[in-house]
Amino acid sequence: IQTKHPAKVPLMEIRVAMHSDAEQVQEMAYSAMRTFELTPDPEGIDVELGRFGEKLNGVLIQLVACVGDRIAGCISLSRKDPSTGKLSGFYVDPCFRGRGIGEKLIERAVSYAQTNSLTGIYLETWDKMEAAVRLYIKLGWQRIDDPPAESGAQRAYYLELTADNKPLKNDIEKRAL
Repeated sequence: IQTKHPAKVPLMEIRVAMHSDAEQVQEMAYSAMRTFELTPDPEGIDVELGRFGEKLNGVLIQLVACVGDRIAGCISLSRKDPSTGKLSGFYVDPCFRGRGIGEKLIERAVSYAQTNSLTGIYLETWDKMEAAVRLYIKLGWQRIDDPPAESGAQRAYYLELTADNKPLKNDIEKRAL
């Protein structure tokens, strides 16, 4: 009798980004952008992606989701003003979409914002990033006035941080995909 051995399920780990992640983050994010017909701008709006893991002015935390030795997603939380954070650099590798990685990255960023006394988080996005927009709405984000044209984005969302936004207890999270 032949028995099937279950395939190994890879573990995902969310951790604080290191400078050594920058090149892989940039490659993954640019690949993700191209799936939305967006042109990466490494000298302009996307410069931070090439410096992921560095201690940049205003950046509170940068996180990566890893599957094995591969970066599957990233997100950055910076300070927009004294009480508001701003999410940026939120990308999931096209090969890993639909597995909850984006949701876990956002949850971890929200948890960090709460533990650092922020009262809300702002983000900008594009209409064509439909799955991300659905995720924001699912997680309680509210659409607000569109950002200025020079931002490069089409839409803005805001999440008011309350006791209902449950922070995660673990500093590092691992889960099977």
